[in-house]
Parts: sequence; C-alpha cells; structure tokens
Amino acid sequence: MELVDPERLRLLPGQGIEAVFATGPDGKQEIGFFLRTASGIARRNGDLGIRQRAGVIHHNDVLLVLTMIGLEDDPDALFDIWWNYHSPGGARHFRRMAEQERVVLHFYSEQGRDFSIDTGNGFRKFFASLPQILKKTNPWSDIEFDRAVRGFCAKSYPKENLWEMIGLHPEVGDSSQAAAIDQDYQVILPEDLRPFYSYIPDQGHCIKVIPSILEDKAVQGDPTDYLLPAPVKTVLRCGIRWVKGFPVAPIPFIPGHGLAVPPEDTEL
Repeated sequence: MELVDPERLRLLPGQGIEAVFATGPDGKQEIGFFLRTASGIARRNGDLGIRQRAGVIHHNDVLLVLTMIGLEDDPDALFDIWWNYHSPGGARHFRRMAEQERVVLHFYSEQGRDFSIDTGNGFRKFFASLPQILKKTNPWSDIEFDRAVRGFCAKSYPKENLWEMIGLHPEVGDSSQAAAIDQDYQVILPEDLRPFYSYIPDQGHCIKVIPSILEDKAVQGDPTDYLLPAPVKTVLRCGIRWVKGFPVAPIPFIPGHGLAVPPEDTEL
C-alpha cells in the first residue's frame, strides 16, 4: 500500500480505495478510504449516515477481505474495497487497521478531493480477528488475488448484492459476527436458505436463523437483530419455517451463551 497525497489523488466515478496518507506536517501516517460516487455527494450539515460492513470471501483458494462503506439515503454512495493480506506490507496494514480508533473518509469529485470526514473505525475488531486465519494460508500472488476478485465480482455484482451478502451481521466491530462466504462448501443448500449462509472463522459453515423462542420479538422488531448462526447440519436436520421472510428454527437458545447445538455438527 503506497503513501498517497489526498490533494493530488484522482479517482474514477464509483471508485473506492484504501491507502496510507500523512495526517499532518509531523508526518504521522494512517490508513484512510478514498471514495468517489458516480453522481457526487451534496455536503450536509451533520452526519452523512456512514455505514460500515465487512466480510471474508473464499474464492479460488484465495481469501478475499472485503470492506464496504455506504451512506444512508444515497444508493449511489456504496463502495467495495478489497484487501490482500499477502501483498507487500499487507500484514502490517491489517495490524494498523486493527489499531486505528478512527478512520478518515476522503470524498472526491471530478475536480479532486471535495471534503473529508473523520469517523469511528468500525472495522477494528474485524481486522484484529483476521491474522490468525490468514497467516495459516498459502501465499497467493497479486495476479491470483486480482483474478479472484474479478471472478467473484462477475458472479456477485452489483454492489448491492455484496452489501446484502455481508449484511446479516450489522455489528462489524464484533469479530464473532464477521460475515464470510465460502465458495467451496460442497453441501447443496436449499435455494431460499442460501442468502442466510456464511462461513464464520470460529464456527464454520453456518446458516443464520431466528431461534423459535425469539420469534415474537423478531416479529415485533427488526428480524435481522435476532438472526444467530447455527451449523448447517443442525438447521437442515431440525427444519425451518419462515416468518417475515426470515428462517425460524426450533434450536434451543441460552441467553448469554447463544444457540445450543451439537458440537459434532460444527464444520470448520
């Protein structure tokens, strides 16, 4: 990741990248996001409604780390930024993202940098959880990484689809809720359950379900707040029914501990 000058940088419409930049005359460096929408962003008084999501995608033997940034009420302001752990300095940049408490978003127009926003780094715990997984992988080349990104995006674009894929875990900062997609999982899932599938590093192949005991709360509130990951084997064996478009499963739920599932159902 090269050091960039925010004032000299130029971006294409719809482009979003991460890069290291100097925060002031003292030369202190940090990672920031550099973003340009297709139609431009009107400055507002107050919060832009910044949203952050992240996920890990296993595609063609490459683990793709995806961060996404969106703005409320602006469908054009949705950016996907891909991270390569095995790039030169990649491990160091992952550590830096795990340590930075805040992150600057630089917004661009055709003329160059328009304005910047300093916001909380919601990706900290997500990045802190990744090295223990990624350091065990066989290194891939930059070319293999780029091919994997292009191949996955060709199947999964537009960006709204990516956002929904990693959208079942609204709290990106909780490493236990880092959404992941594993393209190599061999079990054939029912079509209607596929949007609720994810691979979670410490829990394996899972399907997000609402435990039956929380169904009433899910109906009265936002069902996504009550989705919990359960092993695929457990869900397929116990069966599900649908409430407001979300799967409900008769899996015991223990407050403070989560779902009670057989350990042998876990597939890492």
